[in-house]
Amino acid sequence: MPATSPGGAEIFGERGPLGVVVIHEIMGRDDYVRSVASALANAGYVAAAVDLYDGRYAQTIEEGMQLKRALTDEKIASKLEDALRALAGRVGPGRPIGTLGFCMGGGYALWGACHRPFAFAVDFYGKIDRADDVAGLTGPVLVLLGSEDERITPWAFAELLPAAMRAKKHVAVELYPGVRHAFHRPGWEGHHAGAADAAWRRTLAFLADVRDGREASLK
Repeated sequence: MPATSPGGAEIFGERGPLGVVVIHEIMGRDDYVRSVASALANAGYVAAAVDLYDGRYAQTIEEGMQLKRALTDEKIASKLEDALRALAGRVGPGRPIGTLGFCMGGGYALWGACHRPFAFAVDFYGKIDRADDVAGLTGPVLVLLGSEDERITPWAFAELLPAAMRAKKHVAVELYPGVRHAFHRPGWEGHHAGAADAAWRRTLAFLADVRDGREASLK
């Protein structure tokens, strides 16, 4: 069983050169997001899978929307800060800690990096309400998108990237052709194994660059 932080984040990995706060989709923390955190630990990092819903898990999208609507910025920030503290003691002084999330969690991963001292963010097809919040970024961002995602991908090109250009921030986008929203999630009808594998390899390469300071040199 993974260790648990005071705020309920499950910790995967004992020690590592980089920490990742992993944020779940709209339904809640589940075995899928735990598998992502475990994969990060197997890659040599330390991951904290947060639980924004305090143990609740939605059975329907409608219930998930209700749980999401009940979240406040203060609650989200508190959960991310708790996970940040939990990882800080495991990665060593000055080592990078960032965020990674999927769908709703991808948006909160980006939001967290805009508003809290995270060194990087990996956003799988998530969006933030105010694209200009990217002015608060202090490190690089990787955004992974499907070309057939009719909600997130147009927003990323119409709002996110122009905002990043205005603020002179480092935002890299990977666009996977012919795939839909949530293509990384196994078992979902829109899952695309090839795109999921490619996106994960790109994520690991990005994390290795952050770990070794190569991304930092581009800020």
